[in-house]
Amino acid sequence: MTHKTEPAYSLSRYFPEGTEYFYGYPADEDSHFYNGVPPEIEEMVSGRPMVCAGPNVKVICFAGCVDSVPFSILRDDLDVIRVDRKQILTLPKNIDARVRGAKRNKLIKNALFEMVGAKQLVMAQPYLDLRAKTFFQIPPHRSIWLNDKRNMSSYIPKAYLPEIYEEFMDGACFQQVDQLPLPCVVKVTSSSSGDGVRICHTQEDVERAKADFGHLEGMIYATEYVKIHRNFAVKFGISHDIEQPIEIINWHEQMVSSRGDFMGGIVEPHENEEIFQPLNKVLLEKILPEVRRRGWYGVGGFDVLMTEDERFYFVDPNFRMTGMTVYDFLARNNIIKKSLLSFSAEFYGSEREFREKILPIAKPGPHQILYVTVLTHGKKVFRLNAALLFHERSEIAKIAEKLLGLGLVSTVLMNAAVAG
Repeated sequence: MTHKTEPAYSLSRYFPEGTEYFYGYPADEDSHFYNGVPPEIEEMVSGRPMVCAGPNVKVICFAGCVDSVPFSILRDDLDVIRVDRKQILTLPKNIDARVRGAKRNKLIKNALFEMVGAKQLVMAQPYLDLRAKTFFQIPPHRSIWLNDKRNMSSYIPKAYLPEIYEEFMDGACFQQVDQLPLPCVVKVTSSSSGDGVRICHTQEDVERAKADFGHLEGMIYATEYVKIHRNFAVKFGISHDIEQPIEIINWHEQMVSSRGDFMGGIVEPHENEEIFQPLNKVLLEKILPEVRRRGWYGVGGFDVLMTEDERFYFVDPNFRMTGMTVYDFLARNNIIKKSLLSFSAEFYGSEREFREKILPIAKPGPHQILYVTVLTHGKKVFRLNAALLFHERSEIAKIAEKLLGLGLVSTVLMNAAVAG
């Protein structure tokens, strides 16, 4: 389906025409970045930019994102694909979920560097490769430096950062520590989505963190545990055109597990924005201008904790698209008008069963309670990223129960149903 009018907010608003965007992360610790996401999920989420690329940015994704069944459902039945087919570049089909680790990185890099143009590639977490300088718009080391938590103090005022208790050069050094101030948060400084975060309340928690991170080569640190009242993320846009103003795209609330893993986000279009004004001021007047001065542009975000007395702490930089960027754009563009809870899920069954059970509640209309943004299909399993739509938070548990009853398998939905 062709969209006659383009939404105001998209990747095209911030990147130059001809940009080729790959929502991808190197496997394991390539690029000094810890990524624990399994390949089948990495392949699924690479399709996210198809919803928010805009007219002037091309999308690079894995072949599974454009398989006939899921692509047809998203484009023809649900009308969520907002790019032309000619804007989509696909990696070779032989790079699938069976390929892992160093071999996966090698195949992806070889394919990328054959298919993209000079200085056109933008990647969520870029590869460090001698060839990369030729292809990446933004020098890889620049994005990698900004995505490393230990560098936040270089551009964020100290009052907005948790105290750092101790730093460790790698997992082996971290394993040698006897005790840490408790409670604390142990983090792999270059990681995302909670893959490299462990909240430690007891010595047993510390020992488990040592077991989880002991094999890693990247830097690890222990920071102050902030007792939070609310957990937010702010999304911002810095245009490649330095004459354009820096923008706050949206704020949303985050759901995390007791371990610190990101599970889903809540966007409420009518959220009271007054509490964000002090943060907006420091972002727009100090932090983001410094980021622009260092030569970075695009869409990104920060995870921010708020205490009961409304003090704010920046705890995680995300100089890239994240899982919530699509929903922040959809809300800002008024395409999704309801409040939403994002989640990932699986559906085990045939195409007919998926169409019979899931499509009726996902199609636009007054009875829509599901907004699907990404979909892949293989061996009788559909994998999807979607949003549960609601008016009041009191509805979430009941809607989550309904989605589970229809066959969606999701930790976020299970937790939401139980919480109600």
